[in-house]
Amino acid sequence: MAKYETFQRKATRLAITYRGDLYDGKTFMRALVQDVSDTGMLLVTAKEFTVGSILGFRLKVSDSVTIDCELEVRYSSENGTGVRIDYMDDANRKAYDEFLRECYGQQLGMLDAPGKKI
Repeated sequence: MAKYETFQRKATRLAITYRGDLYDGKTFMRALVQDVSDTGMLLVTAKEFTVGSILGFRLKVSDSVTIDCELEVRYSSENGTGVRIDYMDDANRKAYDEFLRECYGQQLGMLDAPGKKI
């Protein structure tokens, strides 16, 4: 059932492990986030999705920060679902940018723990 679309990824991906919640218009389900970038992410779920589908997504990055957005499915297979961030309001975008900044800093050894500033 996997459907693929040929595209070239422009943004660098950062390997992380977080849990999020997906909504496909009918059902809420858990998703494991395996990597992120400024424009998208790789999710592992129990379900494959149709390319072009729009999914609601919630990522809780700390006790006080939750990021909500809409994702467009770019590809989906038993190995994971690649998504592009389709919509994120300004407040969520700001929180997501800070989350990415912290993740990149941790991976580069510039931060000791989430929430610390570079």
